[in-house]
Amino acid sequence: MVGVLMGMKWRILRNSFTGTKATSMVTGVVAGLAAAGCTLWLTISAGPDRAGGALLLTMASWLVGWIVGPMMGGSDPGVRREYLRHVPLTDRQLAAGLFGAALVGIGPAVTLIAGTSLIWYALRVGAAAVPVALVTLVLFVLLLVALSNVVVALVGRVVNSRLSAALMAIPWGAIVCLGAQGWVIIAAITGGPETALPPFIADKLRLAPSGWPVVAIEAAGRGDWALVVAVVAGLVALIAAALAGWALLLRRPAGRTVIRAARWRGWRPATPLAAVLGKELRTWRRDLVRIHFLTFSLVYALTYVLLPLLINVTDYLPMAGVFFVALAVGSSAHLHSSDGTALWQTLLAPGSERADIRGRQRAWLLVVAPVAIALTVVGLVWHGKADMVPWAVGLLPVVLLGGAGLLILFSVLMPIRIADPHLRGNNPGSDGGAISGIVWLSLIALVVVASPALALLITGTVRHSEVLRWSAVPVSVVLGVGLAWGFGRLAITRLTRRGPELLAKLG
Repeated sequence: MVGVLMGMKWRILRNSFTGTKATSMVTGVVAGLAAAGCTLWLTISAGPDRAGGALLLTMASWLVGWIVGPMMGGSDPGVRREYLRHVPLTDRQLAAGLFGAALVGIGPAVTLIAGTSLIWYALRVGAAAVPVALVTLVLFVLLLVALSNVVVALVGRVVNSRLSAALMAIPWGAIVCLGAQGWVIIAAITGGPETALPPFIADKLRLAPSGWPVVAIEAAGRGDWALVVAVVAGLVALIAAALAGWALLLRRPAGRTVIRAARWRGWRPATPLAAVLGKELRTWRRDLVRIHFLTFSLVYALTYVLLPLLINVTDYLPMAGVFFVALAVGSSAHLHSSDGTALWQTLLAPGSERADIRGRQRAWLLVVAPVAIALTVVGLVWHGKADMVPWAVGLLPVVLLGGAGLLILFSVLMPIRIADPHLRGNNPGSDGGAISGIVWLSLIALVVVASPALALLITGTVRHSEVLRWSAVPVSVVLGVGLAWGFGRLAITRLTRRGPELLAKLG
């Protein structure tokens, strides 16, 4: 059965090499070969003391790519379970057959090419390590393919859920951030001794399955064959576990899912403002588009501040809360758009515009502020120095409060056409519309509104004046409160006077 499905997959690929699919496949081959070539170049160009660290990072990147790719919609299994619905196969037989079919494709081929960097490293370590590199390379590729398909099956089970919306945002946040912080990885591999891969990170990467081939090669070079056998056995066990998990996920649920209406048992709002606040807090917990973009902001901020740890730089950590808020403002500036045509309920209640705007602002602050404050505190403690405290404390209030004003103003000034929640598909990223323009605009606007506090911080740092640096804190608080109230007031006026036009743009 495995051989039959592999042949079927090959024929599917060969017959689909036409039109736009051919273009996509060629683009995938070029991108994959470029990534493989980059992996080989980083390994070969790294010095003897850096080759191991380079391999640990590159192999970890391939592992992450195979895992997050399916969550970004980058998986096309070719041979689907539905094709074999009437074939008498057990779940394990079906998983084994689909696993064999998944090995036929562009991804495994380019990963195998990239994995030859293990052989280059083994040649440096010693001749005895070369056979170990060959064995672990094959097992590593098999493991990646198995894990990728487990992720595909798992995402299929949780699609249209809050967990799915969050999971689908993780790869986007990390990959987009690499465009801004990718230099850190290059510096960690090719830089001077002061930017070498920290030992504690290298040790953690060796514990991950992506680092096991490197561990086995180094153990073979030392003659530690017991560790080599343990690593090989571990890779085989992981592959078997992944296939077993895949078989369980391929099993169809026995019964139908019954959705029962929720009974309201909560607190009854006493004022229109409280009603909007309660509605918005529930929406932040349930709306997949909002969950997706908020998770994107969090992942981007964490990736941005954690990547410099590869070169022993901790100065970014205290600013994690500020970075998170800055992204959350732009990715949340579609509050009215995400509600869709439900805006008519507000417009049919004259005088409710103020409660609508202020309730949305407060709900956003209740959702974002605790996370931002926690990130700032943890970052300051991890950094362990007082030099970044004025920066973190001096910028967070104006970015947080001013952002609450900006996002609500952008929401009524620049609406995005988003489908009503009951008409959306399975991808919260695409369902949320094109928000990149608003994100960039909000980032620029935040820099402008925070410029007084930012100027005090820069001037105080240049002149070594603690008074100037700490004076940014009260300026930031006063400025943030004023911006939250002022921009909110402008949004109320806009919604009151131009509400029907806004509804027409959202419809």
